[in-house]
Amino acid sequence: MSNPNYGVWRPMAENVEFNALESNSNAVMAVADTVRTTLGPKGLDKLLIDQAMNRHISNDGVTILLSLRAIHPVARMIVEIAERQEQLVGDGTTTAVVMAAEMIKEGKRLVKELGVHPTKVVEGIESGVKEACKLLEHEAKRISLNEVALEQVVKTSLSSKLDGQKLSLLVISALRSVGNNAIHNGTYDFDRSIMVLRRTTMEDRVVNGIVLERKRLDPEMPLEMKDAKVMIVKLDLKPVKESWVKESSRYEEILNMENDRIAKSKEIVNSLLATGAKAILIASSEVDQVIEDLLVANKVFAVRISIEEIEYLSRYTGAKPVRMMEDLKNSDLLGRANRIYEDEDKGVIYIDNGSNGGISTMIVSGTTKETSLERWRGAIDGVNAAEAALNKGVVAGGGAAELHVIEKVKNLRLRGIEQVGLEVVTSALESIMRQILTNAGFNGLEKVMEAKTSPDTFGININSGDPVDMWKLGVLDPLLVKTMALEAAGEIAKSVLRIDRNLAAEDLSQQALSETRR
Repeated sequence: MSNPNYGVWRPMAENVEFNALESNSNAVMAVADTVRTTLGPKGLDKLLIDQAMNRHISNDGVTILLSLRAIHPVARMIVEIAERQEQLVGDGTTTAVVMAAEMIKEGKRLVKELGVHPTKVVEGIESGVKEACKLLEHEAKRISLNEVALEQVVKTSLSSKLDGQKLSLLVISALRSVGNNAIHNGTYDFDRSIMVLRRTTMEDRVVNGIVLERKRLDPEMPLEMKDAKVMIVKLDLKPVKESWVKESSRYEEILNMENDRIAKSKEIVNSLLATGAKAILIASSEVDQVIEDLLVANKVFAVRISIEEIEYLSRYTGAKPVRMMEDLKNSDLLGRANRIYEDEDKGVIYIDNGSNGGISTMIVSGTTKETSLERWRGAIDGVNAAEAALNKGVVAGGGAAELHVIEKVKNLRLRGIEQVGLEVVTSALESIMRQILTNAGFNGLEKVMEAKTSPDTFGININSGDPVDMWKLGVLDPLLVKTMALEAAGEIAKSVLRIDRNLAAEDLSQQALSETRR
């Protein structure tokens, strides 16, 4: 008899553990199969169509995964792992998913076919992942900002992206324009020093300064302000709300409120002008019309900004955000910029030579909104890859680094049956090169065997199919991307393999009721 509760999976009494493992494994494989063909320079793209029939073409792993409406709880776990990889490293999401799927597939084989207990497999995975990460760290080499190796890392990262070759030059230019100004607390943090702006009406370029996709608060305001004293305002600039006036029914009350609004607006503007500010960056949700008119009358350059832009603007100009009227009494609240001006044709505002400097804006173009969005994502991936490489070092790319630590991982000696769990990790390490070569049109398994017999750092040239030293070829990957992806894959594999039953809330309630009746 069918159950009316759609989407609730209930295992049969016999082989409950295997049914759960089979269901969960199938969910993981379905998600992995969606993105595995995008891996590598010759990976394919996906056409994403939302409910509103908006189209977007992408081969970015996390973008594809987040567009899926995954219902199975384990499938959602895979998507969350990819999202975490994106947040922590900014690259390697597809790698993490492919390795997780390979671990779960191999782990399921050990459990179902060989009868190995899941906890033993999990212990082997934990030891194998830890050893593989340690070996990869040993193989890594440190690089500096001005080395050719950094360019190679960026090119490798963007090799599968739309217009990747051109984007890599743009990213390298942005990285070197900020240079060591990007170092924060001893490590590179390019998120703090590089802004990425997506504009279909502009050419690719790197601007030494801040570019805002904004217009002046009023077209009657000055078009340009030189040697500008800059203020960032987060005050409430709507002293009397329109809703308050509408709620009042008495003419005298409305008149008093209107007079109060004008008086308070004048007081706010006079307090702002008394600081000497001539360029005001406003992050308030509303601006009273009286305040706007007074700013125009006093020839102030004012522009709205977002909350996210405050940190960049404060750091670049040295201005401290004004949150309360009392803050206006501080003597050091103003920042400075050599020039602030609006390009009316392009619809952007430039802020040049802030007193603190150290920030650049990378403008990413595109013929359509869809292509510019994909190129924008690619540019951010390139910056993230460079940051990871500079902070933690690089290893041979193309799956070569993972492939050549396999034998060393196998040499790890574990007690008892946990040894077989290492096979799960080695299978995942091999899967990356195999998938890249399969996506390039080769027999992945055959070419991997050929690469295994080659010296360390050797992989396969995806154009010729011949073994080649990845270091000499210039195919390099950030170490952090590799280790984080491997650790993420291990975590999800251990979680899935330890599940012996999928229970819905109703199942738990029925089980509790049965035990009570006993």
